[in-house]
Amino acid sequence: MSLLKSLWGGIWVSGMMGASIATAAPALKPHCLSQLRRDVDAIASQPLFNQARLGIAIQPLGTTQPLYARDAQRYFLPASTIKVMTTAAALTQLGPQFRIPTEVYGTGVGKTLEHLRIVGRGDPSLSDPQLQQIAAQLQKQGVRQIKHLVGEDRYFQNSVVPSWAWEDLQAGYGAPINSLILNQNAYELKLWPQSLGQPLKIEWLSPPPTGAWRQLNRTRTVAKDAPEFVNIERRLQGKTLEIEITGQLRVGAPPDRSAVAIVNPGWFLLHRLQALLAQHQIQVGQISLLTRDQARQMALKTSSERRLVQLQSPPLSALIATTNQESNNLYAEALLRTLGGTVAPKNSPQTSHQQGLTALQQALTQLGVDASAYDLADGSGLSRHNLVSPMALVQTLDGVLRSPHAAVFQASLPQESVGKHPASTLRSKSGGMRGVSTLAGYLQTAQSSPILFSIMVNQYNQSSAKRRQAMDAILLSIHRWQACQSKS
Repeated sequence: MSLLKSLWGGIWVSGMMGASIATAAPALKPHCLSQLRRDVDAIASQPLFNQARLGIAIQPLGTTQPLYARDAQRYFLPASTIKVMTTAAALTQLGPQFRIPTEVYGTGVGKTLEHLRIVGRGDPSLSDPQLQQIAAQLQKQGVRQIKHLVGEDRYFQNSVVPSWAWEDLQAGYGAPINSLILNQNAYELKLWPQSLGQPLKIEWLSPPPTGAWRQLNRTRTVAKDAPEFVNIERRLQGKTLEIEITGQLRVGAPPDRSAVAIVNPGWFLLHRLQALLAQHQIQVGQISLLTRDQARQMALKTSSERRLVQLQSPPLSALIATTNQESNNLYAEALLRTLGGTVAPKNSPQTSHQQGLTALQQALTQLGVDASAYDLADGSGLSRHNLVSPMALVQTLDGVLRSPHAAVFQASLPQESVGKHPASTLRSKSGGMRGVSTLAGYLQTAQSSPILFSIMVNQYNQSSAKRRQAMDAILLSIHRWQACQSKS
């Protein structure tokens, strides 16, 4: 989150500093509390929010009585602040050292394998270097031919969130979530402006599509005062994938990084693995992506297979850090489904997405979050069907910061500092989409317990700069309250 100069006295929100979690609730001073409430009331009463909806909850860690509340129990669209709930639940249930495996099995002896089976469990971090590792290990074991390369992509039972918008499903940030994820299931591109009037130069930062496909470059370089935008669409024309890039960048402007979702991610991984095996002098014959029924049938034929390679994701502590610090939707949705898979009964009729939402609610209840304070449709915040109250986010933070994993969760949140003399450490997660801006986290000084907050703005049409200034002003009001509390 980029925080701008505050409305309050020209103080900046910037910099970095560390802080530890203290759990003792502060002894409240009435005059400090009165000033905080006057300050936040004044900010919330600005004309900026006349047509918008504004929800605020401010509460010390370990208490149930808020310092300030405005529509704190009402529902709002949360955007990416939902990731606070998803990562807190995953960390609580799975633990910081939990890892997601990807395993490779095979049958055959010597140089030839009858089949090679790669089994995915939804590791969102899996990328080309890990496939290179598989190929290198097989080459080292003397393998030179694989008659049948098989992908088992059945651990997660659905790949998209039903309530995501169509334009989001095409974008890299809305990539499908399956069991065999590779390169975050997206093609990443960099677009460079050229001479005035010329098409943008397109550089593929990740391996391009496999099979029949074509690129349609309908971009141009425009004058320095012209608006800028980039849009990427994908569609199938028969059996050919078309990727159409439209938009414009100003002459001399820095390049733009964009991404488009992969259409069939399981097949994409298998074709990439085939190509990397060929680079290691290993030839592949037939390729198959198994359905659930086919996987059951194959299990009857593979009693003699042995595990050849096992990969492990980074620990969950690193996965939730990527989720929160990069606001990574794919990671959040993979963690949601992983959470569901660890608690769902066998042969559950629910999809992996539904199982994840059920497990998420169970974990949040254990953290002390009121189940009536939210209604979730996904784990990332991309869906506009999500409904969350400011108090639900504060309760989530309170539960996880009082848990044995507080330090790990704290480290997963982006860190800045607020104010001066002394500064307060800010750990927070922001969220945003059209008409929605949210922020949830906590402020803490060396002398104080954390002050948890959630600020949620919906249905606004003012400039983002003004809205950020108002949020900064609320943070500085909390900081001043902390300074007031510490004075004798």
